[in-house]
Amino acid sequence: MNRPFNPHLCAGSANLSTALEEILKQLAGFEEFHKLRKRKRRAVDQATFERTVEALVCDLVLRESEAPGSGIHLPLGHKVLRKKSRYKGVALNKTLPEVLRIMAADEMSFVEVEKGRTTFKVINQDLDVIPLSGEQTVVRAGSKLLSRITKYQLSQNDVREAPDEEVIVLRSKKPKNDKPAPTLEYDDTPETRSLRSSLRAINSYLAGAVIECDLAGINDQQRRLRRIFHNGDFQNGGRLYGGFWQGMRSDDRRMHIIIEGDCIAELDVGQTGILALYKLAGATPPKGDLYDLSAAGIPTTARDGIKKVMNAMVSASEPLKRLPKGARKAIPRSLSLRDVTNAIDKIHPRLSGHWCKGLYGAVWRIESNALVEVLTRLNSKGIVALPIHDAVLVADMHKDRALEVMLEVYEKALGVRPKIAVS
Repeated sequence: MNRPFNPHLCAGSANLSTALEEILKQLAGFEEFHKLRKRKRRAVDQATFERTVEALVCDLVLRESEAPGSGIHLPLGHKVLRKKSRYKGVALNKTLPEVLRIMAADEMSFVEVEKGRTTFKVINQDLDVIPLSGEQTVVRAGSKLLSRITKYQLSQNDVREAPDEEVIVLRSKKPKNDKPAPTLEYDDTPETRSLRSSLRAINSYLAGAVIECDLAGINDQQRRLRRIFHNGDFQNGGRLYGGFWQGMRSDDRRMHIIIEGDCIAELDVGQTGILALYKLAGATPPKGDLYDLSAAGIPTTARDGIKKVMNAMVSASEPLKRLPKGARKAIPRSLSLRDVTNAIDKIHPRLSGHWCKGLYGAVWRIESNALVEVLTRLNSKGIVALPIHDAVLVADMHKDRALEVMLEVYEKALGVRPKIAVS
């Protein structure tokens, strides 16, 4: 099984750096022997060449560690490689095909290349064609790279995430076909520069932190966080993505993650989505459990289902037509969707004009701003914190100080003091 090429990787150990020096020296000798260049590369072009080789080697080392014999697929068309984009990274450039040709030459054999192909369809009598489908070029580690991996005992622990990846990502509106929303280019402003500076500081702290995970298939060096904004608007979204811990089950996180030699504690801010919606409405939420609709005739046993309904109403841009997936398991069949929404309006009348207005982006902006502030403050106190949208993981020895910081930050962000569960 092949996966997409990650151009944002670099050497993270002396062994991998030494292996790269050997590879670059042999590539230079190959070019010189075959007189492939009439003149020496400019310094900037040589730096790009070396960065491209480094990214390819690092990702292939990582891929061999993940799934021996598997490869990475990548684009080689001019449309992608010549396009200017803040998201591409240096390694996806117009010289990539040339780099691959040299690395795949018989005398080199650092990579094996399986060329991609495109299927075309003739659309008129003039033989004009349009592309229908295609497969990207696949690259695998060649014999000489495999020998270096063995010689230097290289693994995923020798690879790091390079600092050239854009961490502030802007996406357009999500298409109706459920495909991911495409990224948008944008001009930097004081706001985007500030967002990037804050997140780079957090990423730098995480990169040097002592974090271990012994769960099979997990790369605990995958720590670079990105903030993703939605609907072409930096006031929408901003949640943090990218950390290896985010896709793990809660039980697995507790069993397998160690921070600074200590087991972890998870601090989870309760009901942030609804509290943030109250903040947007300029209203004060009622005290107690916001998902408790017993005063409106809904049994407390339906809480999990009510939570799903209310969170769906935050995200939806039009009235719900059916209960969200999984909600019916907790909600009695005698209660219809209308019964539930009427009860929600009765308990939360100040939110009646804010449900189903597609306000998830604005809600997530409030949540994510608070989370970034929490991470920044904890890092300044020497505390490593791993974010999960509205929760953080910290070493158990730091849970009390983390709780103090989170209560202070979230109370300011939400306008009320939230409940924070510590487990």
